[in-house]
Amino acid sequence: MSTTSRSLLLVLVLLGVVMGIKTWNAHLIAQGDAQGALRVQTLWDTAEARRKADEKEAALRAMAQQAQAQAQVRAQEQAKQQEAERIAREQARREQQLQGALAAATTSNRSLHTTIAQLNANAAAGLSSTATPTSCSTELDAATTARNALGACSSRYTAVAGVADQLAIQVAGLQDHLQSVTGSNQGVLDVD
Repeated sequence: MSTTSRSLLLVLVLLGVVMGIKTWNAHLIAQGDAQGALRVQTLWDTAEARRKADEKEAALRAMAQQAQAQAQVRAQEQAKQQEAERIAREQARREQQLQGALAAATTSNRSLHTTIAQLNANAAAGLSSTATPTSCSTELDAATTARNALGACSSRYTAVAGVADQLAIQVAGLQDHLQSVTGSNQGVLDVD
């Protein structure tokens, strides 16, 4: 072999080695790219799965909070309804007590008026059956007038007390309502 052929063969071998190295290098780069792409894709998929799980968890949390808020609203409404019913029962109880007290006062007034009428009739019968001096007649008239005034005052006092009690019941009902709305006893008077 001649030197040229050796040189040519050496060049060809060198060229083959360089081409082999370049091919091997390209293969390694392609393999690295594929591994990098796989790693990036895996990281992306993991992050995407985590994001979706977080979104799902946040949606579930929001639904639970909304359900809890709705339950609280329902409980508050139910408590308000129960409080309104309690106030209505209390108001009815007070009204019933007032009606009983007014009936008792009216009965007492009727009894007083009956007694006054009997005393006035007895005084008139006693005055007509005996001849009494004018001073005695004047005293009997004064006593009759005083008894009649007592009966009128008693009737009027009973009527005024009934109105006052009715107003007290209204104030108590309004205060109960105010207390249930505000949840505070501030400014509430004791009218019972």
